[in-house]
Amino acid sequence: MGLDSKKDVHLDGSTRGSVGRLEVLEGPPGRRVRSEAERARIVAESLLPGAQVSEVARKHG
Repeated sequence: MGLDSKKDVHLDGSTRGSVGRLEVLEGPPGRRVRSEAERARIVAESLLPGAQVSEVARKHG
């Protein structure tokens, strides 16, 4: 992880100090900037026979 990496941390627990779940999200915040060609490739990949949109979406973030 580089020096300029940022993490968003979400704590889900009681107010007594114990945490039931800790979720750390890595990566740049906000929307990704993609070219029209890159978006078209991602959409085409999701339209291939047997492709699952959710898997393609996860693969490309």
